[in-house]
Amino acid sequence: MTSAPPYCKHQPGTPSAAGVLDVGLKCPHRCLFCYYSNVDGEESLARKTFRSGAQCREIVSEMARQGLTSFDVTGGEPTLHPELIPIIRHATSLGLASRVITLGQNLMVRKDEPLFVDALIDAGVTSFLFSTHAVEEEAFKAFTNASWARLKEAMDHLDRRGFQYCLNTVVFTGNQHMLPDIARESVRHGVYAHNFILFNPYYEWKNNAKAFAVQSRYPEARPHLVRAVEILEAGGVAVNVRYAPLCAFPELRKNIVGIVGVHFDPHEWRNRAGNYDQPPAYCAEPLELGPDGVRGIHALVRETRTLENGLRTIARRGEDFKYFPEACAQCGLMEACDGLDVNYLLNNGANGPGDALVTPVPGARQHAPIVSERAAYGPAFLLKRSPFADMRAAVLKEKA
Repeated sequence: MTSAPPYCKHQPGTPSAAGVLDVGLKCPHRCLFCYYSNVDGEESLARKTFRSGAQCREIVSEMARQGLTSFDVTGGEPTLHPELIPIIRHATSLGLASRVITLGQNLMVRKDEPLFVDALIDAGVTSFLFSTHAVEEEAFKAFTNASWARLKEAMDHLDRRGFQYCLNTVVFTGNQHMLPDIARESVRHGVYAHNFILFNPYYEWKNNAKAFAVQSRYPEARPHLVRAVEILEAGGVAVNVRYAPLCAFPELRKNIVGIVGVHFDPHEWRNRAGNYDQPPAYCAEPLELGPDGVRGIHALVRETRTLENGLRTIARRGEDFKYFPEACAQCGLMEACDGLDVNYLLNNGANGPGDALVTPVPGARQHAPIVSERAAYGPAFLLKRSPFADMRAAVLKEKA
């Protein structure tokens, strides 16, 4: 087998070739904003189970057969899966790049020899995506019931080995003011891509009153997020901002990717997550996209509605997913935008006292799946293909 190039650049505007292996929901952590935390009422995720190793390897084989070239391993907490190393080794043998999404609490333990993190590297893991919602011990524990010191120990170890990786930060009311500090810590480590995920009350959160206290108001989060992105990009880190309306952070339009363009983001998943009762071929199958690149469940539907608070909307995405207030009719970016979560509009309206939450962007209409600023942002389309690729240098080169 020929060795993979250290990295490659995905062609902007073409569908992602990345998938996800969902190993199961078993997880000992308790993140305040976890989408899965209310799936079965108050049942703890620690009592969930994992897919079998054999089924996981079969899904990986199916992803390769169906043309995907890389995948994330997610859960739950995937590093607790007893067969994670054989799964990664199998993926490597098929030529697939792999990235493990984790809070990093278990990587520095010894499972026989060597350290677990080193055993994963030896098996061929290409990258990690560390969930990093604070960089101070007390706050990290409060948000996740886990230890920042333990995650930092794993990051320091990877830095010494010259192994670069990615970070995920969920932006919510508890940490929005911490974003610049998180960015500075990211730059100090071997991070080459940093994702900020604007919390939206999806799934079981949708009708949960707890979500209202967790979701950031965009005008309040904006200065902290903008500063964090400036720090990261100056340090040679590619930045993605997920699931925000395009007008909420005008300085970051190149960074924003939401439900409309998510399947054209090369790091995002094209196949089905979850579906634990379905056969591997079904789980691995790339999702069907509409003519505009948007899944049917997120299609733009032009229909006037009046929400419970009296706010009139002119369009929605999907049956009852995201909405567009009347002001959006004048926006040139509407067809490429997610719109706003209905709970956000119910709690904040379209405009609050002293700040515009919806600001139409004038100019020619841009269409899905991604706006021109996003397509021109080269660092977002760099894909790590080899464990020890120098992605920081690649990001700086692409930026230049």
